[in-house]
Amino acid sequence: MASTLDRDTELLESLLGDVLEEQEGRAFRDRVFWLRDTAARLRDGDAAAGGQIAAFIDRLPAAALEPYVRACSTMLQLANIAEELERLRRRRAYDSHTSVPQRESLAAAAAELSRHPRADVEAALAQLDVRLVMTAHPTEATRRSVFNHQQEVWRAMERLNDPRIGRSRRALIEDRLREVLTLWWQTDAVRRVRPLVEDEVRRTLFVFESILFDAVPEIEHKLARTFDAAWPPPQPTVRFGSWAGGDMDGNPEVTPEAVRRTLEMHRATAVELLRRRVERLAERFSQAGDRVFVTPQLEAALDRYGAAMPDVAARRPNEHEPLRRMLSFVAERLDATRRGRPHGYADPAELEADLELIRASTSSQRVADGRIARLLSQVRTFGFHLAALDVRLNAGDLRAAAAALVPELDDAPGEAARLRLLGAAIADPDGPPPPEVFGVIATGIRDVGPRALGALVISMVQAPSDVLCALLLLRRAGVGVGELPTLPIVPLFETVPDLEAAEATMDALYADPAYAEQLAALGGAQEIMLGYSDSAKDGGFVASQWELFRAQERLIAAADARGVALRFFHGRGGSTSRGGAPAHRAILAQPPGSIRGRIRITEQGEIVSQRYSHPELAIRSLEQTLSGVLLATLSRDREAPARWREEAQRLADRSREVYRALIHEDDRFETLLNRASPLDALTRLNIGSRPSSRAPSLSLAQLRAIPWVFAWMQNRLLLPAWYGAGTALAEGDRALQREMAREWPFFRMLCQTLEMALYKSDLGVARRYLSLLGEDDPARELWAPIEAEHERVVAAVLDIWQTETLLANAPRLLERLAHRNPWIDPLSHIQVDLLRRHRAGDPSAEGPLLQTISGIAAGMRNTG
Repeated sequence: MASTLDRDTELLESLLGDVLEEQEGRAFRDRVFWLRDTAARLRDGDAAAGGQIAAFIDRLPAAALEPYVRACSTMLQLANIAEELERLRRRRAYDSHTSVPQRESLAAAAAELSRHPRADVEAALAQLDVRLVMTAHPTEATRRSVFNHQQEVWRAMERLNDPRIGRSRRALIEDRLREVLTLWWQTDAVRRVRPLVEDEVRRTLFVFESILFDAVPEIEHKLARTFDAAWPPPQPTVRFGSWAGGDMDGNPEVTPEAVRRTLEMHRATAVELLRRRVERLAERFSQAGDRVFVTPQLEAALDRYGAAMPDVAARRPNEHEPLRRMLSFVAERLDATRRGRPHGYADPAELEADLELIRASTSSQRVADGRIARLLSQVRTFGFHLAALDVRLNAGDLRAAAAALVPELDDAPGEAARLRLLGAAIADPDGPPPPEVFGVIATGIRDVGPRALGALVISMVQAPSDVLCALLLLRRAGVGVGELPTLPIVPLFETVPDLEAAEATMDALYADPAYAEQLAALGGAQEIMLGYSDSAKDGGFVASQWELFRAQERLIAAADARGVALRFFHGRGGSTSRGGAPAHRAILAQPPGSIRGRIRITEQGEIVSQRYSHPELAIRSLEQTLSGVLLATLSRDREAPARWREEAQRLADRSREVYRALIHEDDRFETLLNRASPLDALTRLNIGSRPSSRAPSLSLAQLRAIPWVFAWMQNRLLLPAWYGAGTALAEGDRALQREMAREWPFFRMLCQTLEMALYKSDLGVARRYLSLLGEDDPARELWAPIEAEHERVVAAVLDIWQTETLLANAPRLLERLAHRNPWIDPLSHIQVDLLRRHRAGDPSAEGPLLQTISGIAAGMRNTG
């Protein structure tokens, strides 16, 4: 019997087939499905099928291949919709069987935490502070127009899943789906121009407007109900940040003006969303004045606003409905706030006070805890800023800017001298002004509020003086001077050597008098960002994970010794080699004592669309994160025994040695990367405003970690996610490794994440990219050791789990992943052929080639 996932997939494929027949002809439709079926035969071991696909592709000109690329890509995106619908069905099934809480849910966490003293649970809830940061990275390949069509397909499929609809209604919905799919088919899948920074900001804001703004009060209410906590919460447990429009590190398009404009867009969106929710509430709050107790405070506010805004009182004559009348004044004040007119709110606290006046006069606990409580939750979470904008700058740029203000820095004999010079300059607020962006930061804090900006993030921090350079520039702009609050400075430690030196760097900062004043102004709180991407690119996945684990242990111990409240900011991506892993599992795998109710995590690339494409799935994702933080905060996991740590260190050292020998030390490797992957084409794909490299060249040293990972996802090798792990695991004690996987959350997560990457890798497909190398190219010789290492790591992972096949212990996940392959595989075959033509100078190959990149990205999902 076909599963519901299979039924949805077959229906969507059939409907798109109808569209393809109308738009391109029946022969085209049949050939598209022939491609799928032939690719499936090849995957099942029919070697002749590969030759048939190659012959078909070879005889078509590039322009004729383009519709096949679009068809396969669209089928993959429809498969993704079917997967998300299946997740939604599972969530609803758990909700309907209350005796069995869904795994990783708040209910499951509450059941597990019932063994803890109530006071401990309440303390953990009180300190819960989760911050999720949306980032703009070149891994989200789906256009906004296409995304809108996807949402419409999603809604229609949900209606079709309603068992109450009849045949006529079903036929109408299917016709509507054919219409939407036709519009989708006629839409460019790839942008013709590279998006502007403002486009990325708008896309991020769209996620808040369409999903998150209303999902947050739902998850807050669920948390309060599950743990019998205060509702609405006096402080939000989850908040949001953004890098879109603030990430100046290496992106010349993010200018000070872009930062200023982004802050304006955030404010305008937040205020308008609140105004609309107040208007909706006013439509429902029809209570007559003689049926509720109107407090004297509300009566006084009504009189005051009636006198100050007589036009509103005249325009909306609702004298006998005091709550609705007050909401009319609130809406008017919000409109004035957005337009910068008199009577606007000075800050969200004033709005909150007005809503509390209304809430106190509802004369019903049910009403007080209903829509108006949800609105209060939104005000407390999003304020007038929506999401706190981080400004990210490179340490090298900060050093140069500081040296322009303090020329002696260039000749300082060492780090101690630099710290002394910077400390003296920080104490002098009257020196030369800093670069323009610091003035924009100061204006943003002053005009939008202190929550408008999250932090100044410094990438590639190598020394304490890098952080003091940032502090000097902030102080010269007036940030942290007089009445203007300071801004947190977050050092980002990215490479393995930087992670190893992080403890010494932070210890020197904690001891520095100027930085001690900065910490005191922030209530003794410090945030440190951990870079998963560059550390993995530097030393491989296993070494990166262990160095990040050890760095957190050292950093939390150093902070505790100084009485500093430390929060880690995890800069994870979607792919394995960029720290990607299911959020709940990844949180529980952190070192014991490193969470303490507070965490900050990046939501990057296509991960945003996966987690926040539907209100219920967004709530589920937030629930998994919150439950993970609660469990990690109260975890009683024992410290890892010495034998586990010794084995983890050996694995890290050996895997790094093998990894670096190939990636960084073999002169043939860059040729393999540049020829056997679409790296050269990635730079031309208009999926992000951010350049692929920190320098004009595409050398491995300058290549950013994101396109580095993206390229290996495209050719299906996923090399950075597993290379080196096979040798390291094979040389270890297997019985010990099994014990670690059973009992140590860190090592269990590492092995599970490796297993996922290995399942998604496909050496059969990757081998076809070798044909892009010359027959006598020395880089071809690297294939044998790569293939052997892959065999070793697969064998090791299977032996640790004692299973016959990858993902054998996760049948539902296996089903979801497997049903994409018949559509991804043809795209890979076409991509190889188009890369060959493109590099031979065929200009017509570029368009469809870029579409194959977008299509494979959609199919692999966690591309970067």
